[in-house]
Amino acid sequence: MNNTELANLDGLRTVAIVTVLIDHLVPTLHYQLGFGSPMLLALTAHIGQAGVLAFFVHTSLVLMFSLERLAEKSSSIALGFYIRRFFRIYPLSWVVIACALVFGLPSNTWRTPEIMSPQIVMANLLLVQNVFTKKQVIQPLWSLAYEAQMYIVLPALYYLARRRLGGAYIFMVTALFCIFGFWLASKTGHLNMAAYVPCFLAGVFCFATRKYVPRVLPAQFWLVTVVSLVAVYSWVHRAEPEPVYWMGWIYCFVLAILINLFSDSSFVGLNWVTHRIAKYSYGLYLFHVPVLYLIFSVFQVKDPFVASAILFSLTLVVSVLAYHFLEEPFIELGRRFGGGR
Repeated sequence: MNNTELANLDGLRTVAIVTVLIDHLVPTLHYQLGFGSPMLLALTAHIGQAGVLAFFVHTSLVLMFSLERLAEKSSSIALGFYIRRFFRIYPLSWVVIACALVFGLPSNTWRTPEIMSPQIVMANLLLVQNVFTKKQVIQPLWSLAYEAQMYIVLPALYYLARRRLGGAYIFMVTALFCIFGFWLASKTGHLNMAAYVPCFLAGVFCFATRKYVPRVLPAQFWLVTVVSLVAVYSWVHRAEPEPVYWMGWIYCFVLAILINLFSDSSFVGLNWVTHRIAKYSYGLYLFHVPVLYLIFSVFQVKDPFVASAILFSLTLVVSVLAYHFLEEPFIELGRRFGGGR
């Protein structure tokens, strides 16, 4: 996996985090200041969901490369992988949960704060709230629960993807999960983890097929294509109160196929920007809701454009500090205990 190939994925991650920030900013502006038309609210209602699904594809693909590097050092990769992911995900989420509880932050800034029971807090700390309490201390934590649970099977999926017909095997596994998802939806109406398994599998499929797909599309259209795909996803959902799970599956597989079709980015300046945003994206994802609370409930900013500028700049500053003083040391611990650099 070379640096230019990483640049394409950094661009994807950058678009994903920006969509999540927009998704939470627009309803907050409407709730706090009455800003935003019904059409704007409808078009951005699912833009964050598109970003999170892109994260799922990106995460499973990048972790396949991580497992590949671990496999070069050891024949037993699962334990090292789990240790590294624990130190990467949990410490920062625990800090954000602690901040939310100490300062009484709402889960979303267009809602009033709720009383968080010990059961809800514990489920969020363990990232199993989708199974037990169905409530988030901070709204962005919802997706981390699905990521953490998907980590359990990623090493097995890596070995399956590395087989000679790995792409076909992963596609068949995805088809089976889609059939199961349709059946579960018809019986219960709520899929929980089953709604997102095909999205993660799309990233694994991308990894398994990457050597067999020619890169025929020019790199300069990569970000435009990703933004257009997010826009299409948001447009078709504009009248839907909840995300349509099977549309998400199609969206993720189209994205996975496109990743392999595009040439690697060689735009140095753009790559530098997207790499920095991707590097700090975990902090951006978790801290933007507390920053929104700070802007409207503490600073009481009344101008929507000033509020938007503060959101993006202050969240970036907090995320950079969090990365260097918290994330990076724990990442290094994960590397040390999980098997090399």
